[in-house]
Amino acid sequence: MSDQNIRVAVVGCGGMARKWVAEAIAHPGIELVGLVDLDREAARAMAERYELPQTLAFDSLADAVRAAQPDAVFDVTVPAAHDKVTIEALGLGCHVLGEKPMSDTLAKARAMVAAAKAAGKTYAVTQTRRPAGFAQRSVGMIRSGAIGDVQEAHADFYIGARFGAGERSGDFRGQMDYPLILDMSIHTFDTARQLTGADPVRVYCHSWNPRRSWYKGDASAHCVFDMKLPNGDPVVFTYRGSWTNEGCQTNWNADWRIVGQRGTLHTDGGAVVEAEVVRNESDPGFFRELEKASAPPFEGETDGHRVQIRDFIDAIRTGRKPMCDCEDNIKSLAMVLAAVESAKAGRPVDVAW
Repeated sequence: MSDQNIRVAVVGCGGMARKWVAEAIAHPGIELVGLVDLDREAARAMAERYELPQTLAFDSLADAVRAAQPDAVFDVTVPAAHDKVTIEALGLGCHVLGEKPMSDTLAKARAMVAAAKAAGKTYAVTQTRRPAGFAQRSVGMIRSGAIGDVQEAHADFYIGARFGAGERSGDFRGQMDYPLILDMSIHTFDTARQLTGADPVRVYCHSWNPRRSWYKGDASAHCVFDMKLPNGDPVVFTYRGSWTNEGCQTNWNADWRIVGQRGTLHTDGGAVVEAEVVRNESDPGFFRELEKASAPPFEGETDGHRVQIRDFIDAIRTGRKPMCDCEDNIKSLAMVLAAVESAKAGRPVDVAW
């Protein structure tokens, strides 16, 4: 397969799928052979939008696989349908790359991981912040040892996003019980795992809906995660967020402080990635002298979907694990679902996957 194009079918032809279809068409190693939607007219409209043959439109994944014989499926359906699409695709012999989140329940996600193992196929989930410049630059600085061993990570996410207001009053987020945690926090939680290299152990989450809110459910939350590095050392990760914060907003990637043994890295989730570290660790002073450092620019591709689609195709060809492989990404989903469980229970809960 290394010398052949990877044949791909896109399942789910709503607005989100446009990016996926465009990237599939642009990738020199992909042959787009199917567009699948329960509403066949949506699949036909997608084909027309990109001047593709109407013969690519299907209303059944099974029919698409039988007729077009794809090697892989891009799952761009709603979260509640991810398990059905992914498990069916794997059972039909296809690799799968899916939209985040992996699923809407941990039980479904576990079944999806098990199905990938049983089929011997690759299944990965897109976490589009992972390739971002701020993340790549931060990881590089942290891995270089600039701030010493990571011990804490703190993220602030404050955005006034009126998904559920005005003309968009029917947006699904406006009706969710925990819109911030369930729809958005997985990006920040996954970034915490990426930057620290630690996995979640336990979480306490307090959520609420401010009086100013235009959401039905809790649009604000504070979370404290106990995490653990591969060597067993603990890391504490805190998250403060709101989707009703108008004024002094943060970047959509959040504002970060990563605290290490020797100093602190700060990134605003955009162009700023800098650190201040203790110049002389034997200095007995009350405030020890610090020196500043900035992360070098990142010259690679940073478009999240483009990077992960390219990585996925390369992983299929080489047999290696892709970025955000399902066995790893389920940990980020587990953080989200455990945070909701904690918010409902009003107490800390373990994070299991």
